[in-house]
Order: sequence, then C-alpha cells, then structure tokens
Amino acid sequence: MDQSVKEKASLASSVTLVSHGHSDVGFLRETNEDSFLNRLDKGLFAVADGVGGLPFGALASLLAMQNLDACIQGPGSCTNEQEFVEIVRTIHKNLLHSGEIVGGQNGIGTTFSALRSLGDRFMFAQVGDSVVFHFDGSSNSLKQVSRSHTLEAELLAKHGPDAANDMPEHYAHTLTRCMGQEIDFDVDLGSIEVRAGDTLMICSDGLTNMVEFETIEKLCGELEVKELVHQLIDLANQNGGVDNSTVVCIRAQ
Repeated sequence: MDQSVKEKASLASSVTLVSHGHSDVGFLRETNEDSFLNRLDKGLFAVADGVGGLPFGALASLLAMQNLDACIQGPGSCTNEQEFVEIVRTIHKNLLHSGEIVGGQNGIGTTFSALRSLGDRFMFAQVGDSVVFHFDGSSNSLKQVSRSHTLEAELLAKHGPDAANDMPEHYAHTLTRCMGQEIDFDVDLGSIEVRAGDTLMICSDGLTNMVEFETIEKLCGELEVKELVHQLIDLANQNGGVDNSTVVCIRAQ
C-alpha cells in the first residue's frame, strides 16, 4: 500500500501540507495487519495495527480506517476534541459489533492513532501503541507526542526507569488499551501547532521497534516526505522486518 498527496490545506492556514503513506508486510509475517489513512483532502491521517493474538487483525485495522474515513466527511466536520472523541467511541462500538459477528467470544482488536488537520493546528487521538511523532524543523528535534498504552510504558511512568530492570520482555508488547475489545478506556487527545518545516508522523510499532529514535530524528531533517517514509520502512526490514511496518508522514511547507 502506498499513497502520496500534496495540496493546500482546506482550512485557513499559512502552510501547504504534503503527505505520504506506505505499509509493508515485512519479512516474517504472512499477512499485513496494519492499515492506514492518508486523506489530505479531508485533513485526516491515521494508522491502525491489528492486535496480535486476536483473530482477524487485518479486518479490525481496515474497519477502523474505513469507519474513520466515513465519519469525517470533509474539512469542516470534526473541528474540536469532543467531536473527535465521540467519533473514536463510535468506531470502537462498530468494531465491537463486527467482532461479535466474525470473532465470536474473542472479538477483534486494533490500535488506533489519528491526526486531524485544522489549519496550522492538528488534533490527535490515540489508543494503543502506534506512535505519533512531531519533528520541529526549526530545531531539528523529534518528539513523541503520543503516549504508548503498553504495560511497559505504564509501569515506567508509574515507577520510573528502574522498573525496567526486572521487567519481562513481553510487557513492551502487552497493550493496556485497544479498540474493539470490551474494556473501558480513555482516548488520549492532544493538540500540535505546526509551522513550515515541521513534520508529523504516525508509525506502527513494527517500525518503532526496529528503527532507533535517533535515526528517525536524523532522517526527518534530511529527506523529503516520500523518501523518508520508504527509507524508514526499508530500515525496519533491514533490521529484521519481524513485523508489519507502516508510516504516514505529513510535512508543512
């Protein structure tokens, strides 16, 4: 899957946005359970990663992206955080219903990370561990703006870095929140101001687990959007390609 878009943002904005998205199955998995959305015409970008250990992961992530696309009709809809979280909740309910039909007792599940462009500002919504990054073009610095909902991340936040010493390796991949399961959760919401030269990215964990943060930061300052996306995914595969990897990248110009 591969998609590039370039156009002037529809809402009042001092920047032009260029975007590109791509997803790759990797070297070890037989199927790709990641899905993404790259709709610059709507100002809507997202990544979903079907939860391992549950059936129909590819379907879960695809349904999440299709539902999101259908819920937001154009740049004039979903212009505040309350509307955004209501849409995410609606998608979750739809996934619950679909999971009962195809997944039986186990249901289906997926991560969900989305960006909504509103001129020079982006809202983000996060459930799971597909990461949202913001690269500040003026300082050439990268920041993870989303919070990963894994057991490892939550224990580190609660107990500090020393908690990593005796932590089982699988805690890094154990989700504490996902879409489509009968679990109560809060949707993480946030806002990002962008200027010309800034870059926003959403990456599935198949990318972030295989490519160092410092490498991502360095390449953000060197490469154009399409080349950046493909270089990052190539690196994930060169480093083992043990999972599907997906990147959606948006740059302000």
